[in-house]
Amino acid sequence: MKLSAIALAVASIGLSYSSYADDDNLHRSLNKNSALLQEKSAPASAMASKSVIASASTSASTEIITVIGSPLRSQKSESITPQTNMDADFGDQLSTLPGLSIARNGPVTALIQYRGLFGDRVGISVDGVNIVGAGPNAMDSPLSHVLPEPGLIATLYRGIVPVSAGVQTLGGQVNIASPADALFSIDDGFQGNISASAMGPGSAQQYQGNAFYATQDSFFSGTFMHQQRTERESGNGEAIPNSNYLRNGGKLRMGHQIGQHQFDASYQWLNTNESGTPALAMDITFIDAAWYRLGYRYNADASTYLTINVFGNSNQHIMDNFSQRPLMMANMARLNTTDAVAQGLDATVFTPWKNGELRLGVNLHKGRNNAVISNPNNPMFFIDNFSASTRSTTSAFAEWDYSSNTFSTLIGLRYSRVNLDADAAASSLTMMNEAVASLAQNFNDGPRSKTYNMVDAAASVFYHLNDKTDIVLGASQKNRAPTFFERFTWLPLGITGGLADGFNYIGNLELENETARQFEIGIDYTVASWQISPRLFYQDIENYIAGTPSSNMAANMFSSMMSGRAPLIWSNTDAVIKGADVTVNGQLSDTVSLKSVLSIQHGNRDDIDDALFRIAPERLLTTIDWQTSVLTTPMTMSVISELVGRQSHTSSLQNEDSTSGYGLLHLSTQWQLHRNVQLTAQINNLFDKFYAPHTAGVNRVMQSDIAIGDKVPNPGREWQISISYRY
Repeated sequence: MKLSAIALAVASIGLSYSSYADDDNLHRSLNKNSALLQEKSAPASAMASKSVIASASTSASTEIITVIGSPLRSQKSESITPQTNMDADFGDQLSTLPGLSIARNGPVTALIQYRGLFGDRVGISVDGVNIVGAGPNAMDSPLSHVLPEPGLIATLYRGIVPVSAGVQTLGGQVNIASPADALFSIDDGFQGNISASAMGPGSAQQYQGNAFYATQDSFFSGTFMHQQRTERESGNGEAIPNSNYLRNGGKLRMGHQIGQHQFDASYQWLNTNESGTPALAMDITFIDAAWYRLGYRYNADASTYLTINVFGNSNQHIMDNFSQRPLMMANMARLNTTDAVAQGLDATVFTPWKNGELRLGVNLHKGRNNAVISNPNNPMFFIDNFSASTRSTTSAFAEWDYSSNTFSTLIGLRYSRVNLDADAAASSLTMMNEAVASLAQNFNDGPRSKTYNMVDAAASVFYHLNDKTDIVLGASQKNRAPTFFERFTWLPLGITGGLADGFNYIGNLELENETARQFEIGIDYTVASWQISPRLFYQDIENYIAGTPSSNMAANMFSSMMSGRAPLIWSNTDAVIKGADVTVNGQLSDTVSLKSVLSIQHGNRDDIDDALFRIAPERLLTTIDWQTSVLTTPMTMSVISELVGRQSHTSSLQNEDSTSGYGLLHLSTQWQLHRNVQLTAQINNLFDKFYAPHTAGVNRVMQSDIAIGDKVPNPGREWQISISYRY
C-alpha cells in the first residue's frame, strides 16, 4: 500500500477490498468519476498525480473499503469476506487500517487514534462538514455522526497528510463523503436497499434503508437507520457497564447539474437517546444533532474547475450522572446541558500548472460552545462551564501535484489563523466558596481572547526505483491551536476531550499552539502476486499540550475537596512519537488471499521521563479470505487473527496501568442467496476471550460487575446475522 489514501465506503452490510489493476483502468475511472476531485479530499493520494478514489456502488448494501494504488505501478485486486459493523458508531470499520486504532469511552464514542495521536488532533470531516461536537468529553465524537448511506467513502491518509486534506491535520485526517459526481453517474431510475441485523448477547438490532432516484441531470436520495442494544458481555460473562445505546437518524440529499454547473445539497439528523459512557463521569441522556451542506462545482474546462461548499451543524446534548448509574447522594447529582453550532465555507480551484496540477484553496470555519452544569435536586446550583466559547479559523493553502514516469511529488503550504474567545464565567458556588470565587475572577480578568498564526508545510516524494521496488519519502510541519476546553475550563473538572484519565483538569489561557515535525520513509516491494509496504515514521511535537501538576492553590483546594486529589493543568510540553506500520498482501491460491497489517507506535513526553497516555500497543491483524460457492451461489469466508501486545510503557504521571496482550480469532461469511438477497453471518472473539484493550477507558460506574478504576473490557464471543435486499 503506497503513501496513498485508504478509502472506506460505508453502506449497510459487508466489507470488501479492491484496487485498480492497471493505469488505464485507473485513468478511465478518474474520467468517469471526476466527483472525487470535487471534495476537499480531492488529492486522495499524496503520491498520485490525480485523485484516486474508486467509485462505490450506490445500490449495493455493502460497505466497501477500497485500497488505491499509485498510478506509477499497478496492483493486483484482492477481496475479503464482507462483515457487518458490530459497533454502533462504525468505529470497527476503520480499525483494520495500518497505524489506526479506536479509543472508546462508550458504545457510541469512538475516537480515532492514528500513530499515537487521537481525539481533536485527528481531523474528521463528514460529507465535507467539520462537525463541532457539543460534548466537551467527545460523547458526540465526529465519527458518531456517520450514517451508512450508499456510496459513502472515508479517506484516511497514510503518513504525510497533504495540506489540501484539511486544516490542522497534525494527527492525521479522515474525510468521509459521498462524491456527487459518482451519484450523478448512476443510471436513471429508482433503486435502493433495506437490511436488518440481529446481534447477541444483548438483544441488539439494527435496521437500515436507502432509496435513490436518478434522472439524466438530477438525483434524490434518502437514508434511515435505527440501532438499539441493552448491554454487552465480557468474555467471563460479566455485564459490561453502561454498554446500552439507542439511536435513530436519517439523511436527505439531492443534486442537479446544468451545463458547466453542478449543485448538490445534504441535510442529516441523528437522535441519540439514553446511551452509556462508563469511562466518563456522566452518561448520554440525549444528543440531537443536525448538519447541512450546500455544494457547487463549476467546470471551466476538462482540467480546470472550482468547488465551493457551505456547511454548518447544530448539536444539543444533555448528560447526567444519575439516570443510568447509581448515585451516592442526592446533592451529588449533576446534569450538564450543552450545545454547539458551527458554520463554514471551503473553496478550491484546480488548474494545470508546470506539467502538474495546482490547487489553491480557502477555508473558513467558526464554532461556538456552551455548557451549564446544574443539580436537578437543587435549583439554586449552577456552573456556567463554557459560555459563548468561540473558535474561528481562517486558512488558505497552495499545493502542487506533479507526476512523471519515474517519480511523483506533492508539495504544499498552508497558512491558518485561529482565534479563541469566551464570555465571562459564573457559578452559584462563588458565593459560598472562596476558591471558586478566586478562579472565576482570575478567568474573567484574564486574556480570554487569543489569536494563533500557524504555517503548515508538507512534501512527499514517491520514487519508482524499478519494476519491483518503490521508495517513499516524506516530511511535514503541522500545527494545532488549543481546543476551547484546554483554554477555557476555568474550574477543575473531568473535562479532557475524551482522554478520560480520571483526573480533574483546569484550562490555561497562556497556551501556545502545538507544532509537529514528522518524517517518514517507506518501501513498496512487489514480487509476483505479493506486496509488502513498510513505513517508518518519527514525529517531534513542540509545545505538545498535556496535563502537568497544577500549582494554582485555589484550583488545588477545590479539586482536592471534590475528588481527593489535586488537578492537572493543560500545559505546553514536548513529545516524541515514533514507530512503524507494515502491510502485506498476496494470493495463497486462485481463491485464497491474505492481508496482514502490523502497527507499532511509541510515545514519550520529552520534557520529563514519562510515556504518553493511552498509546495503543503493537498489533498484528491477519485476514485470510476464501472465495467459493454453495449450491451454485457465491460465498466468501474469512478467518481473522488479531494479536495485540502487552503495553507496559505507561504514564506514571496519570497513574496509568499496564495491560496484558491477547490474541483473538474472528470468523465471517457472506452468501449471495439470490441476485438481490445477501446473507451475512459472523462470530467475533470465537474463543470467548476476556480482554481489555489498552485504548479502552477505565470504569467509573459503581455497583457494576467491573470494579471502579479497572479497564472496561471488550465483549466476549458475539454473533451477528444480517440480511439485505436490494431492489
